[in-house]
Amino acid sequence: MSQAATSFDQATAGTDYQANGGVQKKDVAESVLRTIDKSTKKAAGVSLFHLLTLGSIGASIALFLAGKKQAGIFIGLWPPTFQALKAVADTNKEDQK
Repeated sequence: MSQAATSFDQATAGTDYQANGGVQKKDVAESVLRTIDKSTKKAAGVSLFHLLTLGSIGASIALFLAGKKQAGIFIGLWPPTFQALKAVADTNKEDQK
């Protein structure tokens, strides 16, 4: 990788310097999702990802029954994605401890 590309990566992605001298990139989107998920759990008692999953299932059924079958099927494909994101966020959270 060229030096210009490395400098660009370090300038555009926040970096967190570890005690061992290595550089760890911060994932801003992941930290925002964790913060929102944590506040949602505190307020509703349920994870944001679980709410999104249930909401997309409900929307899918409603669209399908309303005659918009293609839209219902499209929305029906979202729940596994939300659950995969939840699994990744939980895994990465455990790795950081």
